Amino acid sequence: MLPLLLTPPALSTALALRPVRAPFPAAAAGWAMGLPALEMPLHVGAGVAAVTAARLTRRPVTRTDLAGAGLAAVTCAGLAVVQARQLAAGRALQGAFDESERAHAGTTGPAARGRTPWQKVLLQPWPLRPRGIEARTRLAYGPDARTTRFDLYTGKGAGQGGGRVRGVLIHIHGGHFRAGGPSRESRAMLFDHALRGWAAISTTYHLSPTPEAGFPQHLVDIKSLIRWIRTEGPLHGIPADAPIVVAGSSAGAHIAMMTALTAGDPRFQPGFEDLDTTLAGAIGLYGYYGRLGAETKDVSDPVRHPAEGAPPVAIIHGTDDMYTPVKGSRRLVRHLRGGSSNPVVYAELPGAQHGFDAVNSARYLAVVAAIRRFTEPLAASGVTSPG
Repeated sequence: MLPLLLTPPALSTALALRPVRAPFPAAAAGWAMGLPALEMPLHVGAGVAAVTAARLTRRPVTRTDLAGAGLAAVTCAGLAVVQARQLAAGRALQGAFDESERAHAGTTGPAARGRTPWQKVLLQPWPLRPRGIEARTRLAYGPDARTTRFDLYTGKGAGQGGGRVRGVLIHIHGGHFRAGGPSRESRAMLFDHALRGWAAISTTYHLSPTPEAGFPQHLVDIKSLIRWIRTEGPLHGIPADAPIVVAGSSAGAHIAMMTALTAGDPRFQPGFEDLDTTLAGAIGLYGYYGRLGAETKDVSDPVRHPAEGAPPVAIIHGTDDMYTPVKGSRRLVRHLRGGSSNPVVYAELPGAQHGFDAVNSARYLAVVAAIRRFTEPLAASGVTSPG
């Protein structure tokens, strides 16, 4: 009985350590099965230990039970390796930001503290909204309240006598351009910014059966949201000249980078061509940065757009990502560094897979601290006046 009980966590741990890469259906299934151990190794380990201890305290202890105890020991050893990889993310991020600081002095904030907030990791794996944050949900930036909805998080009283909003962080969800919704990813990053005086927005966009079918509407939507911030934001306590940083996960990262590289491009701002859509910064988490189809390859591929006007950029990717391989991020970073005079911070997280921003893992909290270091100077830098 004990080996049967321990087989799921053992398999999850094995897949976290050695992910399946091909064929894609098997890789996707392996990713889903490996997620518990990959993102919550301490919780899985505690469960394995509890089940094993409960069985071994009963009498008689059989050979099968002893075999199960051996499986539990191997599983916990594997989980320890997974946890060590999570902690290595902090060092990778620290190195990436230190390198950027040396190349562009004064462009990032002070180095983040290296301590892992274990209380959050252990007791609050799902990022819950802190009491000091006000949430306004299901707002709309376009005529279709379902497809252009977003959630807005601010510190309580911000912009209403409780202090000026320092900047706006927009997060765009993933889902292969065909699924997803606000406030499901990067919640800890959104809450962290709201607590520091930012207006944090989690938004959706028009979803489509295929990425190509929805382009360029995805991009137009986010620029429409920027227009909403500039025109309607003051009614919600957001200054019209607040610096805007756009972040995204997976497919959302593609849209974020396209937004950064097409500021003021009238092709993607129908009806508001004169609006200044310049960003203060852009962030990509485990993003896809290639073309969205053969017919749109010249305009939907970020590297087909000049890098000269790019704002400061931070790109973070996992080395074991099977959905969006890390080579895509490397390609974009080469393009940006080849043409942009602004910082391009790039970090690869050892052993990280797709979707690492869902829970409060030690890895993701290190990412949140690193992004804080990236955005702090941007809040003070301001932005060009709205058009």
